[in-house]
Amino acid sequence: MIISTNREPSLEEFELLCQRMCAYMNDRAKAEPEYYLSKGAQRLEPEVKAALDIVAKGTRFENTIEIIGGQRFPDIVVARYYGVEVKSTKEDKWTMIGGSVAEGTRVEDVEHIFILFGKLHKPIEFRIRRYEECLCDIAVTHSPRYKIDMELKKGETIFDKMGIPYHEMLKLANPIEPVVEYFRSILKPGESLWWVNGKDAAEGDAPAKIRMWKTLSKEEREELVAQGFALFPELFSRRLNKYERFTLWLVANHGVISPSMRDPFSAGGQIDIRVNGHLYRQLPRKYGQLAACKTRVKETVMSLDNDTISFAWNTVVERAGARMGRWISLVAEEAEPERFPVKEFLEDLFEEGETKV
Repeated sequence: MIISTNREPSLEEFELLCQRMCAYMNDRAKAEPEYYLSKGAQRLEPEVKAALDIVAKGTRFENTIEIIGGQRFPDIVVARYYGVEVKSTKEDKWTMIGGSVAEGTRVEDVEHIFILFGKLHKPIEFRIRRYEECLCDIAVTHSPRYKIDMELKKGETIFDKMGIPYHEMLKLANPIEPVVEYFRSILKPGESLWWVNGKDAAEGDAPAKIRMWKTLSKEEREELVAQGFALFPELFSRRLNKYERFTLWLVANHGVISPSMRDPFSAGGQIDIRVNGHLYRQLPRKYGQLAACKTRVKETVMSLDNDTISFAWNTVVERAGARMGRWISLVAEEAEPERFPVKEFLEDLFEEGETKV
């Protein structure tokens, strides 16, 4: 979206119009409180338009105000380039969930939007603010949505936290991308963005149902184990929390939960593996699982996008051709101390040749 700097009427004139409209509605609320108590968000929209029509008389906004139907954003358009989004609550608070971060239903040409927030709870009160000035955070229902706080202090918006102005986000092909980057940057150990599936945080990407690990088919379990090996080198470590990221990833990306991830990876004792004529004795069972799905592991490592790989491995791999080598090094680092040469085994395993478990 291109934001114009010389619109007529000006943004300052529109802001004054909005303030006058809000003052008019507050005066009426004091005189006739019962009138507004019966209104909800949709029934409030005509009241806001009527108030705008009244205060717009004699101004350049007169006869330019219309309600936009069909769940479009914003609810009211004024003089083509300005808008008013109408929100209300019957609770005694100034916060609520707002519109989608993606703004896929935004009315074309509308550049500046104000929120008219009605607290339809005695004492009734209306407040008006620029849209971007009262967006404090992101909440996720079926998609990332802004959280509105009409009492938000200057410098505390979600855009201040992310370090990108609201109107700069509107210019992005994928405005959810900086949201993902921000929340990833503040994740604590054991936390995950359940609503992000792969590289893109597209609306509706979260799994529609939750399943237990034990209900999956053998093929599904093997595929997820292979992807786990590829994405989370710490699965080969001896850390007590080595399954945490994989477990969160299963829930976030596949809607799969398990009371214990130890069994799929570690149960079954030790095995001998012969690779390209070399015999490796008494290896932990998980290396047998890795050998069984090595083709899928390699395909996963080589096919994932750079952003996903960089985030999962916490490192940047500049060249696609260097991925397997980097993965082997990461696994070898995590696997220490083992009683066998892990890196040598992995290099042997992923060479073309015969493997016997």
